[in-house]
Amino acid sequence: CGGDTADSGTADQGDQVSTTQPGTTQPDVDDSGDSGDSGDSGDSGNSEGSGPSTATVTIGDQTYNFSSEDAGVAQCLTDLFGIYSIQLPMIDDSGALTDGYLSMAILHEGTDPAVVEQVNAVRLEVDDDGDWVADSTFEFFVLGSTAEPGESQVDSVEFDGRTVRGTATFLQDTYVEPGEPVTGTFEATCGEERTV
Repeated sequence: CGGDTADSGTADQGDQVSTTQPGTTQPDVDDSGDSGDSGDSGDSGNSEGSGPSTATVTIGDQTYNFSSEDAGVAQCLTDLFGIYSIQLPMIDDSGALTDGYLSMAILHEGTDPAVVEQVNAVRLEVDDDGDWVADSTFEFFVLGSTAEPGESQVDSVEFDGRTVRGTATFLQDTYVEPGEPVTGTFEATCGEERTV
């Protein structure tokens, strides 16, 4: 589903930094000849992570923190069929779990969105007013359709070993009326890889 399985040359990917644009097929530009798409659900050759997986998302002037520490349900996989996949619960300023959840899917360079049926996407369930969404394919409740181009999308992505960071344009999925698009940033680091 995610492409050919790489059987050599992935050990150096842990230090690789690459940047991709949203919703496009990213060309293979890795000089080692490896597309970075191992096609398995394991670690794409990166060193093993340790400790909790963490993420921070800033939307406008509001910052949200997420962690797998003490979480009953969490996932962080650095290469799930060419997708960096993370689902984490929100934490408060003291580090305690609180209501809220982050779901992120970021495509590695060379992963074809048409093949994996996924585009770069970040979604936060953080309050009762509606989810914050950066996903050009998401169908908004009040709109009954996807947002206008540029209103809800991941704008840039950078991979650095087990960390992914980037910028996004978020739109809140409300039950009444959508607000204005708000720019933001995100960063996530996979600690231990787990699916619970």
